[in-house]
Amino acid sequence: MKTTFFIVLMVFSTCLKAQNKQEADLWSGSYAIYPNNDEVAADTLVIKRVNDLTADQVPSKLEADLARWDILSTRDSKKEAVTVRRFLSNDESDEYKEFGWTALHKSGKMNCIDGGHFFICQTEAKTSVELKGDKPLYTESGIFGVWLHYGLVTIKKIK
Repeated sequence: MKTTFFIVLMVFSTCLKAQNKQEADLWSGSYAIYPNNDEVAADTLVIKRVNDLTADQVPSKLEADLARWDILSTRDSKKEAVTVRRFLSNDESDEYKEFGWTALHKSGKMNCIDGGHFFICQTEAKTSVELKGDKPLYTESGIFGVWLHYGLVTIKKIK
């Protein structure tokens, strides 16, 4: 009887741990933005995790990943935060494919978030990233972004 109780207790404990296991937050923190590899930061972005959306709050295409983050520019304090989502990577939609980064993402070496008119990616530090139609980008920090009207920026996490 004691053995059965012990086994049930172990299974219950394992189930609780699995339910409480949260994935690592790769994005929350403060980041300095350096356009065109300038030495002086043009802006600081603060990224923080916010509540997940529900399936009825997004188009069906985006139901596969409901996690969200807010990004706030410290330079533009009058603007509201922009809510971003991770790039989709599943059987129905692979947003890494457009850039040729599917294999990198699947191996855990590329993660990107989408803000509509910009995106930010994390890869391995001190590496080059192939950009279709452009020369490879060397990233010292492993973090870079692309803004619709500003182009490529180097990003460094400051905390």
